[in-house]
Amino acid sequence: MKSLDLKSFYAQSLGIATPWKVTDVVFDGEHKVVTVFVECASGVAWADPETGERAEIKDWQERTWRHLDTCQFQTIVTARVPRLLLKNGKSIIASVPWAQRSARVTRALESHAIDALLNCRTVRAASRLTGLGEDHLDGIMARAVRDGLERRATLVPTLLGIDDKAVRKGHCYASLLIDLTGGGVIEMVEGRTTEAATALLKVLPPSSRRSVKAVAMDMSSAYVSAAQAVLPEAVIVFDAFHVASHLNKAVDTVRRQEHARLRRSGDDTLKGTKYQWLRTYADLRRQEARDFRRLLRQDLRTAKAWALKENFRRIWSYRSVAGAMRFAHDWAGAVAHAGLRPMIKAAETVKRHLWGIAGFVTHPITNAATEGVNSMIQSLRHSARGLPNFASLRTRVLFHLGGLQLKPS
Repeated sequence: MKSLDLKSFYAQSLGIATPWKVTDVVFDGEHKVVTVFVECASGVAWADPETGERAEIKDWQERTWRHLDTCQFQTIVTARVPRLLLKNGKSIIASVPWAQRSARVTRALESHAIDALLNCRTVRAASRLTGLGEDHLDGIMARAVRDGLERRATLVPTLLGIDDKAVRKGHCYASLLIDLTGGGVIEMVEGRTTEAATALLKVLPPSSRRSVKAVAMDMSSAYVSAAQAVLPEAVIVFDAFHVASHLNKAVDTVRRQEHARLRRSGDDTLKGTKYQWLRTYADLRRQEARDFRRLLRQDLRTAKAWALKENFRRIWSYRSVAGAMRFAHDWAGAVAHAGLRPMIKAAETVKRHLWGIAGFVTHPITNAATEGVNSMIQSLRHSARGLPNFASLRTRVLFHLGGLQLKPS
């Protein structure tokens, strides 16, 4: 194997080629610093990155970059870089092969930092591992997301999920767009209004919107309006979890009303039973399932509401839109016959949104993946111990959950 001198070693390590060359390597043993000096050959013609035409050199600037440590020595790259005068009158620093234009670290160290950020639980832990400051790592993360979004191939998703997520106290929400096929977060915007949802869906290129077959969402009028405007050919599917949640709230309202009535006569039958009516019992042999069956055998209005709610779950097994519609109308009739006002109001909501619920027949998708993403976002917020603004949260979400190509090429 051919041995390398120090200049050749660092030239290969940094990816330096003509017209650049390593001219000197200086070790400072006292401060444990290695400085690599790089120069550009004279007479090089530089191109305007916007037009490709030859650009005039305005002046030269001394710049430094942090590189991967060498045997626990901090490694610094220093070079004079031309500042180019563009045709539009602006000036920019010329790009160099070992670092991105706006970076103050080399591509190799930036790739290492991205690996650390992806594998460490917190930015602080990644800072200890890389030796870079937390603010510096935040900048690397933001640049990786920006460049990853630019490098992302044209999106051609077929199944989408759109959902909201509480991001701060005080009813502050964000809207998420999820690729239900790949599972990645496509984009995240602040707010859950029609305008926010429209901006979210318009992230998709116009050529890709026609490929979307269905969108899963809750029964939000804002999301419905945005989807109908931006994706008019896509089927809207109301998420089964949100429909079930709506019916669960109606059952709990019946329980609270009945509990108040029973307590006035000294009957505590429904005391402490709230969550028994909201859960599903996978193993009927367990003690809690047997206790619940005893509760069901009593003549309770809550038991009737629960039975109606459970019966509605059958709609998700239909494979015919006409059959699902007939079932829903029959179910609504049974609810009306039971005379439970909260359930009647829930049934009216179901009937108004039946067209989106029936969309599940042709496109059996749910926002289960989106709910999983919400849990991971909560974990990111917790590990960050507070984020200064929405942009910081969006950066972290797309960095960890966006499925982007993050490392510099």
